[in-house]
Amino acid sequence: MWKPITLGALALVTACAAQSYTGVQTVSPAYQASGPGAPAADCRIRETPTPQGMRLEAAVKTDHAVYGDYDFTITSYSSGGSSDIMQGGPVDLLAGERTKVGSADIPRGRYRAVLVLSDADGALCSAERRS
Repeated sequence: MWKPITLGALALVTACAAQSYTGVQTVSPAYQASGPGAPAADCRIRETPTPQGMRLEAAVKTDHAVYGDYDFTITSYSSGGSSDIMQGGPVDLLAGERTKVGSADIPRGRYRAVLVLSDADGALCSAERRS
C-alpha cells in the first residue's frame, strides 16, 4: 500500500518534470516540522563531479532521534530522453546524527534531484537540486 507522503512525492516529481528547465541550480531550504517537540531536520543533496558525469549524495540530520523513511528521486535528462532513479527506505537517527541515505552516479547533462525525509507525523524536511 502506498503511503500518502510517497504518493505526494510522486505527484510532485511528475508535476515538476513537466516544467521547463532553465539550467539554473536551486536548493530548497530545509524546513522544520510544526508542533511542540517536533524535530528540526536538515536534508541536503551534494553533487561531486566524476570523470563520467556527476555523483549525487543525499544526507539527512535531525536534532532529535527520528525513526522514519526517506525518498530520493533523481531524473536525468539527455537528448535521448529522461531516466529516473528512485531510492528510499527506513532511517533511524540518533539526536544530532547525520547520515548519507542515498547516492547515484549520473551522466553529464541536466538533472533534478529531490530528497524527502518523513516520519509517522509527515514530512520533516526536503531538498531539491537541479542542474
